[in-house]
Amino acid sequence: MLGGRDARRMMGRMGVNIKEVQDVREVVIRTDSKDIVITDPTVQEMETNEDVTVFMVSAMGYEERVPDKPTYAEDDVELLCLKANVSKEEAINALMDADGEIGTALLKLQS
Repeated sequence: MLGGRDARRMMGRMGVNIKEVQDVREVVIRTDSKDIVITDPTVQEMETNEDVTVFMVSAMGYEERVPDKPTYAEDDVELLCLKANVSKEEAINALMDADGEIGTALLKLQS
């Protein structure tokens, strides 16, 4: 089995540069249905010759959270604000009422 130093050397010969990302307190992975929150992780950044960067996250545990309310793309909210001439809060409320459907929200705001 390879130790950490030997593994880094071998990866370096293959054109992969590995370095630890310092002072990381939390990593959050957001999905459509939940957030995965990893606290006190160890994060390593691996760069390859092909301009690909891979982040490797390891930790003793994680927590899954369901977001309190849906979030909408900032571009969608801004588009509604411009097209319907409404505030950001009104645009977000219209999106919530329309289950995130921007077209339906726009029609509701314009009527």
